[in-house]
Amino acid sequence: MPAVNEMKIVVGEGYAWILLEAVLICIHMWITGMMMGSVRRRFFNKQFYEKKFPQYKQLGKVMRPDGGYPDDGQGRLADQLDDEDWFTFNNYRRAHMNYMEGGFAIIVPLLIAGLSYTRWAFFTGIVYIVAREIYSQGYRRSGSKGRLIGAILLDLALLILWSMALYTCFRWGNGVDGLKRLIF
Repeated sequence: MPAVNEMKIVVGEGYAWILLEAVLICIHMWITGMMMGSVRRRFFNKQFYEKKFPQYKQLGKVMRPDGGYPDDGQGRLADQLDDEDWFTFNNYRRAHMNYMEGGFAIIVPLLIAGLSYTRWAFFTGIVYIVAREIYSQGYRRSGSKGRLIGAILLDLALLILWSMALYTCFRWGNGVDGLKRLIF
């Protein structure tokens, strides 16, 4: 059965910059994770295991201080950290996890909005990346209070991109008439 209204998607050269932003967001997310890994290695090293969790030797191959980290900040190992180290570790963790939790919420709308609003989507994507770094640095330094400026800016960028992406879908789908044709 042929499609009711076939459409070709043609993108301008500016869309390549939207794709680049999507890749940069993925790289930035990965770097944030690597920063988490560095703080994890700082705390959960061989000296930590031997001093604060010597029973690791009894667990054989299941638990070794060899770079594997079974504790995400709320488990038996993190309980052995002093308060300041626990706070630091968990702030790095939350900055990273928040990025991971929200990654899809920025990349998909960026790619869709960029089809119709290339320039605006590009600039909004830049705001998001900068805001995400402000958020992460603030969280790592000061905990949840330190993320406020970054959170406001990145949420604003998200709302703008979501709006542009939703309108792009609506417009490219030929509005309500297109939806009616699809359903009926």
